[in-house]
Amino acid sequence: MIRKTVVLACVLFVTACGGDGGDTAADGAGPTSAENGGHMRTMTEDEATQRAEDHIRRAVAALPEQPTLTPLRSGSTECLDPTDNGPQGRYEVSRSYWLDDLPKDRNAEFVDALYEYWTANNFRVLTDKRDAHDRFVSVENNDDAFRMSVKQSVEGDLSLGASSPCIWPNGAPPEDTPPADTAG
Repeated sequence: MIRKTVVLACVLFVTACGGDGGDTAADGAGPTSAENGGHMRTMTEDEATQRAEDHIRRAVAALPEQPTLTPLRSGSTECLDPTDNGPQGRYEVSRSYWLDDLPKDRNAEFVDALYEYWTANNFRVLTDKRDAHDRFVSVENNDDAFRMSVKQSVEGDLSLGASSPCIWPNGAPPEDTPPADTAG
């Protein structure tokens, strides 16, 4: 029960803080609202799911030992209060896994390896609590605004998650959606 509570809190933190990514092109490469008359295109929910999985796969590959990935959470939630001044009706996609079959006495090494991978691969560090008893690091990718985190539970289990910026499920806003607030 504690393991699930800790991870849920971690996932909620990553998603709630996932602010700056709604006004991006379908490939995540840059803004498009001006090009589309105030409406923005984003990657689709399926593309965001694949991108989250790709980020997780690459991060896991950087570990000195390969864990068993046990699915923890998979889904999407509506961006109810987006911090990017974008319109309502967009979603954040998130994926998280337990990193099972890793020796708990080496958690500091595993978290440090993820930190090193992220800082060497265009992620900026949002939270760095590697020295805490409940280790936690969260980062954001500078190219596509996906956020990732690693968290150690009170039992010593590590979880790894990724969440997308706010996206339209089909890559474009519904016809009746007002343009994004570009006043800033």
